[in-house]
Amino acid sequence: MKNIFTKKLIDKVFETGILIKSIFGIFEVLAGIFFATSGRLITSNLIIALTQQEVSEDPKDFLANYAIRFAHNFSNGINLFPIIYLIFHGVINIALAIALLKNKLWAFPWAIVGFSLFIIYQLYRYQNNHSFLLLLLTVFDTFVVLVVFIEYLRRAKKIVLPKE
Repeated sequence: MKNIFTKKLIDKVFETGILIKSIFGIFEVLAGIFFATSGRLITSNLIIALTQQEVSEDPKDFLANYAIRFAHNFSNGINLFPIIYLIFHGVINIALAIALLKNKLWAFPWAIVGFSLFIIYQLYRYQNNHSFLLLLLTVFDTFVVLVVFIEYLRRAKKIVLPKE
């Protein structure tokens, strides 16, 4: 009875952790798309809209022209790395989560390696910015890797050693 309860608990923890990873993945992709399509563009457009009337009244207005130049440089200087990282990380999370939930045995080692690489990168980033949220995400990802590993061992054992 205790063994059945433990199996069901591990299954629920596994499924819940993977579902949360996939939901995070969806939000990461959406955030990446949002930042790619708006982000700094909204800020620069707001600056231009606020200064446009001033420039139309006085085309040589130093402050208004400086603000417009700043807005153009601001939107041109968009950093693509966070956008690409969010989308890439989200797509990988979603794809691996779907494969794991469909019980694809090949996905387990890929998920362990993929999630572990993201953990290493997150720890590197944590060294630079000491973000508490990044630390929480890293702890959660570490937990998910452990649960995926345990589940992989359980499922691999089923395939290698059939029931008698």
